[in-house]
Amino acid sequence: MSFILRQISKRVGAPDIVREKPLAAAEPVIGRGSDCDIQLTDLAVNLRHAVLKQAGSGRVTVESLGQENFEANGKFVTSASLALADTPVLGFGSHVLTLSAGDNDTVLVLATARENFAATAAGDDQKRAFSLKHALFSPRRLAWITGIFILLACMAFPIGVFMLGNQHRTISGAAYKQWSSGPLSPGHHFLEKNCESCHQQAFVSVKDSACLSCHQAGLNKLEAAHLQTRTRELGSPFAPDPAGDHAPRDRLMAASPPDPNLARRINTWVANTFSHPSNRCASCHTEHVGTGKGADGAVPAPVKPDQIRRNDCKDCHTGMAQRLAENGTPTTIPDVTDWGHHPDFRPVITTGFRGDKPVLVRTALSAGLKENDGLTFGHDVHLGTKGLVARQAMELGKANGYGAALTCDNCHKPAPDGGFVAIDMSKNCGVCHSLTFARKNGVDQQLKHGHPDEVVAQLKLYYAHQPNFSAGPEVFIGRPGLSRGTPRAGRPVDYVIDSVRNAFERGGTCTTCHTFTKPAPGSLEYKIQPVRLTARYLPSGDFDHNVPEHNKDASGAQTCKSCHKAESSKLSSDVLLPKIAECDTCHGKTKAEIAGAAGSDCAECHGFHNPGLPASPRSRELARNAMIRTD
Repeated sequence: MSFILRQISKRVGAPDIVREKPLAAAEPVIGRGSDCDIQLTDLAVNLRHAVLKQAGSGRVTVESLGQENFEANGKFVTSASLALADTPVLGFGSHVLTLSAGDNDTVLVLATARENFAATAAGDDQKRAFSLKHALFSPRRLAWITGIFILLACMAFPIGVFMLGNQHRTISGAAYKQWSSGPLSPGHHFLEKNCESCHQQAFVSVKDSACLSCHQAGLNKLEAAHLQTRTRELGSPFAPDPAGDHAPRDRLMAASPPDPNLARRINTWVANTFSHPSNRCASCHTEHVGTGKGADGAVPAPVKPDQIRRNDCKDCHTGMAQRLAENGTPTTIPDVTDWGHHPDFRPVITTGFRGDKPVLVRTALSAGLKENDGLTFGHDVHLGTKGLVARQAMELGKANGYGAALTCDNCHKPAPDGGFVAIDMSKNCGVCHSLTFARKNGVDQQLKHGHPDEVVAQLKLYYAHQPNFSAGPEVFIGRPGLSRGTPRAGRPVDYVIDSVRNAFERGGTCTTCHTFTKPAPGSLEYKIQPVRLTARYLPSGDFDHNVPEHNKDASGAQTCKSCHKAESSKLSSDVLLPKIAECDTCHGKTKAEIAGAAGSDCAECHGFHNPGLPASPRSRELARNAMIRTD
């Protein structure tokens, strides 16, 4: 014989809910506890009130597990032997259990709620026992007393201490502390006892002007130095991060999509009405939330305040063009709904020079795109495994950092900011492309790089102090292994003219990499074409080459060539920037698609507070000093 529990929940104006389940226990326990087989949620029922037992064919017994009785067929007892043929009824508080014989020698236990139990004396006693009406204070009176106490303790007391002055510093500190909603984040912890730095006006939310007093962007060097001095005087261990506007405030509001939730829109309107706008710095960057330690108490928490996202990038950049056009401020920035719809890169390239300053143009990344960087250079020659360059690198040996054919990292050294250290002629090129023009007393005499006028002056000065020109100088300018011939013997000026031409004329040492404008007849004023080596083609992005997945494969080998086709590039004007399709192989994918799927969050490459500037200081300086226009 086994037991089956059938629970019926009645609903007003709707069909009853019936739940049925077999009971695994041979002797099911009835009670309020969660471990009971038949659980009855009623305070009038003990945790383990009674137990059902089989008593032969067609009979069951019910026994109380404590001193509490129960109702059996209208009588209160502590045990009962019942015949299933009589359909006995058990009562436990507000619950009724009706027993009957089921199919296949089972006992059916039908559980229902007692009708109008709340109106019975037992129900009234239960409500009275757990009511606050007969306590010392009624809920209304208790609420008034508590409210008045809080008002006195949290407002009158601090105001009184303030009026008395600072002679009670201990009391004053305790009075102020109760107004704090929590400790500041580690980045702002030095302001813990300087509330007025941010809360500049009583009962008014922190204004943007308070934030920008430290985080103002676009300062010149002198202003930035003064700001850093002031923040250090306040106790800051580091200079504050400048936070530029993503866009003008009215343009940001026009580009933001309307909140689809009516309740939130109403809440925003009320907040704006009562001087708590939702477009402040503090709307996204919340404070008084950090203790300086992580959840486990050991790992340091993030230095910056918590960030709350009202809208993420795609929320605003989906349909943004239409919203701005309707607002009368159209934009040429295309909509980006997700990674899969990101437009291809538009690199900033050098198209020429205006004087010594490069003219930069942002243009579409097309096949065969060229720039005019002013340099003569071929990656294919330098990265080839055969030929003069490879042989010379082998001859230089490992002692000089070579010993084999050149690879990318021979010249491109990673920088801490995710880019590369700027190419330096003396460090990266000078080993092969020597600037030595003579050797005096066993010491190499080297020309200054990058300034033809200084080169001419240096040669004049050198030859003017030579006592004897009949034999000529020991060594003349030239690349190792290449002879430039011997200048004619004669006056010092002849040596100067020959040496200058040997450097700047076609086939000369400097013309290997640079282009010169010839001087007027009788003049030595050669003009060199300016050179600009592109440090970052995408100044509005922040690609980090130091990420291991960006520079090495699973075996640790360099992966430069998988994105940059330098081995086949014959000209320095080639724009060796991959298309965004190369990024798609990892970004924008799921782990189910590829095991090495990378994140696709916009903030991995773009900074919100520097939308027109790169996130890294190196590229930010580049974009600030260059003349950038869009085609």
